Amino acid sequence: MQQKDYYKALGVSEQASEAEIKKAYRSLAKEYHPDRRPGDAQAEARFKEISEAYEVLGDAAKKRKYDELRRYSSGQSRGAMSWEDFMHRFGGQRTSSSEEFNWGFGGDSLEDVFSSLFGGSQRKSRRTAQGRGGGFNFDFKARAKAPPAEPQPTGDPFFKRKGSDAYIDITINLAQALLGSTIRVRTPQGKKVQVKVPAGTQPGAVLRVRGMGFYGQGLAGDLYIRTHLEIPEHLNNEQKEELATLFASWGMKH
Repeated sequence: MQQKDYYKALGVSEQASEAEIKKAYRSLAKEYHPDRRPGDAQAEARFKEISEAYEVLGDAAKKRKYDELRRYSSGQSRGAMSWEDFMHRFGGQRTSSSEEFNWGFGGDSLEDVFSSLFGGSQRKSRRTAQGRGGGFNFDFKARAKAPPAEPQPTGDPFFKRKGSDAYIDITINLAQALLGSTIRVRTPQGKKVQVKVPAGTQPGAVLRVRGMGFYGQGLAGDLYIRTHLEIPEHLNNEQKEELATLFASWGMKH
């Protein structure tokens, strides 16, 4: 999936203010409006490009998501999951044992954000009943080692590819790593699979889903999921004391 450069489409920098973006849009829209250039297919295409760019950059929420995707696809961001699901005791919110993986885009799954920003099929609801829903279930008994050689980028910033194998990076929180969890991940085939993250998962652990990679010569490769761990940055004194007591009971020093 080719990412569109909406800043370039409007001729503004990434640091442009809301007023500058609006001014650029109005100027370009006036210049390329079909009423001013009837029968000019190139002008019509340019006008659509300008309108699409402003629909995103002119909306604060969409612009934030778009900027996050640009940072992710350039390797500057890994779409870290928020700390909100750590534990009821250390985050104020209950952690579900089975949840859909969230890349931190205001509750939208990454594929929904791609569809809303870059076109594609109509967005579908991702709500499912607890323990039910479409896709496949995978229970990992052991962690797989990723094959050698560096995977290469694809047109879809969500995946990298080596041969017919697909690679993605996900971020899990501490509660998920310690206690285990079930996440939902999109595959290159467009399916959503439920993947069990085993309790005690270590940072950098790789999970493999067989047959859910790219198609090549009539066969599908595997999907490799590399995990990253998000550590909370802000704890209050009570939380620190409780964690210190817990770690001491495990024989861990700090």
